[in-house]
Amino acid sequence: MQNNTNRTSSSNRPTSYASLSYIQKVSRINRKLRLGDITKTAENTGFSTTHVSDVAAGKYFNESIVNSLYDMTRGRKSNVYRLSSLGV
Repeated sequence: MQNNTNRTSSSNRPTSYASLSYIQKVSRINRKLRLGDITKTAENTGFSTTHVSDVAAGKYFNESIVNSLYDMTRGRKSNVYRLSSLGV
């Protein structure tokens, strides 16, 4: 008998995922950042581009900026993977 306590009836995915820590989010963001992401996030959050860049670099702590950056980069492939597929 299969135990499906954390699973939906139509999917094998768990119904809840463990949330990532702040440091894990920043690490994933930095692997996937692309040109213009800092500027877009600064416009969306109302912070300066310098402050957004410093938060992305880990100098300052700001949950709203990190969440905005994480949402922007979530579905992307990492830059290392993209470069390796180009043969660089």
